[in-house]
Amino acid sequence: MTLLENKAIIENIKKSCKESFIAAFLLIVFAIVLLINPENFMSSAINVFGYIGVFFGVINLVIYFRIPKEKRLYSTNFRNGLLLFLSGIIAFFKTEILTDMITIIIGGYLIFRNVDRSNMAMMLQNDTKKLWIFILVTSIINILIGLFIAINPFDNWVSLKTLLAILIMVSEGIIVIQNLVVLLGVHPKEKVIEEK
Repeated sequence: MTLLENKAIIENIKKSCKESFIAAFLLIVFAIVLLINPENFMSSAINVFGYIGVFFGVINLVIYFRIPKEKRLYSTNFRNGLLLFLSGIIAFFKTEILTDMITIIIGGYLIFRNVDRSNMAMMLQNDTKKLWIFILVTSIINILIGLFIAINPFDNWVSLKTLLAILIMVSEGIIVIQNLVVLLGVHPKEKVIEEK
């Protein structure tokens, strides 16, 4: 049995891509506002991130515990929920730490998310002809962007802020295209197994 013969896996891949659109949209908005550079943007953004992190963290955890146990194997809701919730709590109580570590946080997030995508590409290797190569290559590009952001070679905050905003927009643009290609390219094989 191949992966694309399992309906639960297909639905999980598509759900993951749809959720990824929301994260991409939020990061693109963050990058645009960062590029425009309003006063005190970073501390305000971290406070907003705290609320969003706690809110979506709780939602993901509730979703995880409401899905059937046999489908939890394919779900990333628990991991994502816990990470978002804890990040939101840290944003409330340690704003100055997050401000100093913003490049590490964003770079680490891009790396983490795209390592997952690389893994998905490798799992689809036997099921799709060229789709898995596209996912793998775009994920590697985003991992490299994440590494560059995390390393942060710039001492000048103005230069860093501009470059950070541009790199986030490029990375999330790649994610949006990748999601569209996956949603259009992942179809069930002829023999689809229904999960009971």
